[in-house]
Amino acid sequence: MKALLPIVAGFLAVVAACNRQPPRSTDRPSEDLLRSAVQFYDAYSQDARAHRREKLAQYYAPSGALIVLAGQRRFYSRAAIDSFYRGTWQGPAYFAWDTLAFDTLSSNLVLVTGRFRWLARGTTDTTRYIYASILQMVDSGLAIRVEQETPAPSRKR
Repeated sequence: MKALLPIVAGFLAVVAACNRQPPRSTDRPSEDLLRSAVQFYDAYSQDARAHRREKLAQYYAPSGALIVLAGQRRFYSRAAIDSFYRGTWQGPAYFAWDTLAFDTLSSNLVLVTGRFRWLARGTTDTTRYIYASILQMVDSGLAIRVEQETPAPSRKR
């Protein structure tokens, strides 16, 4: 639990930095924004499953994204993300979201939380991950500004 505190603190800092628009005048979330976020993740997962390397970087903000992998936090430019997906990235043999929840943070930000399962090629068991991201509305639509993936603790049997 203590290990997650820096991740949560980092997420809150990024939310504050990304949210430059004034707060909405209503507490009701934008259904269009949430619907767009669901469609965004449907398309993102289809491209990941199909190993469409040339499309995957397009899901990230043009200015880049803060990516936290297994607790390692680093900012990547869109060009670096594209280079990774077109280069060393190994697409999954199997990929599925276990759960995804979408919450509006403002009129231009969506918090996405959940889990996914990933089967690396050549292996026989899926790895479970805890997932979170912040989507931001940009000129081209929604884009990932922050993404966090952490291997889930193994289940005791």
